[in-house]
Formats: sequence, C-alpha cells, structure tokens
Amino acid sequence: MGGDAARDESSGPVTKVLVLCGAAGVGKSTTAYEISHQLGRADIPHAVIDTDQLDQVHPWPPPGLAPDELSRRNLAAVWTNLAEVGHTRLILTGVFVTLERELTWIADAVPGADITAVRLTADVPTLEHRVRRREIGSEAAGQLTRTLRQYADLRRRPEPPGTTVIDTTGRTVVSVAAEVVGVWLGGGGA
Repeated sequence: MGGDAARDESSGPVTKVLVLCGAAGVGKSTTAYEISHQLGRADIPHAVIDTDQLDQVHPWPPPGLAPDELSRRNLAAVWTNLAEVGHTRLILTGVFVTLERELTWIADAVPGADITAVRLTADVPTLEHRVRRREIGSEAAGQLTRTLRQYADLRRRPEPPGTTVIDTTGRTVVSVAAEVVGVWLGGGGA
C-alpha cells in the first residue's frame, strides 16, 4: 500500500489513528509501548509517536506560532514519511487536556484519519506514585504539580463524544493495552 492509498479515503484504506491521552502518570507511554508489542506480535504494521517530542523546544511556543502549530507541522511531516512507506495505523500519545482542540490539529496533520480517542485515568495516589518513581531530575516537584493540575482540569471537562475512558488504577499494562486495542481495532485487530 502506498502513501496515497493511506491518505485517500475513496481509493484505499483510511488511516486509523489512536489518540492515547491523559494526565502525566496515567500510563500513556507505557501503554503505547505495550500496544506496539501486542500489534507487532500479531504482525500488524503501525507507528508510535509521543507528541511531547513534536514540540519539546525552548522557548515554547516558538515566537509567532500558536501553541499547537509546531506539533501540527512536525506530525504532518513525520506522517507524510510514514504514509509513503505504507503505514495506515498510528498511535499518538499526549496529555491533551483540551482534547477537542487537539483532535483538530491531529486531523489536519493526518488527512483522512479515522481517529479513536482513549483517555486513560488513574486515582491521585497512583498518579503521585508513578510520577515520583519516574521523575528523578530537577523538575520532579514541578511535574507532580502539573500532573495534579492536569488531573483536576480533566475531571472538570466533558470528554468529546466518542471518547473512551479507561481507568489504569491497579491494572497491568498488558490488560490496559489489550482493552485499548479492542476499542481501537476491534477484536481481530485488523
């Protein structure tokens, strides 16, 4: 399958995009890696992008650009390369407190995408434990503060229609990933 088929809904497969989001510490990256392992074992082609890496620059946002613009441009460039080599499945991770706004630039960067949004959650003690275990540098306290603010902001916002919410508290990453794959690709994973 060429890149044109991945981008043209009328002549080929639609790109299936999984947007895996939630506060820092819910397990987005770990779950995305496990999903990748599960899909790989089933020989299902896919790509994984942590959207944090699309705009990790200083100053942020870059002067003259809207906060999402650098991420949109970088995702569009990377997706063009992935689509040209035949990919039609993409896993994206990010906090995405304002998911509806984020889905707009993602759809713009990946034309013709069939987007499935899954919000991962966890209780506060789990988030605190995970962040403290993960963050060991000079921003550890700052990250915990941001995580708790993200958690509170997310609890106040309604999810966009069609968003699946999965609680990771007390669950293994294998079971969470399997549930997400079922939501995204259905039971067969095709």
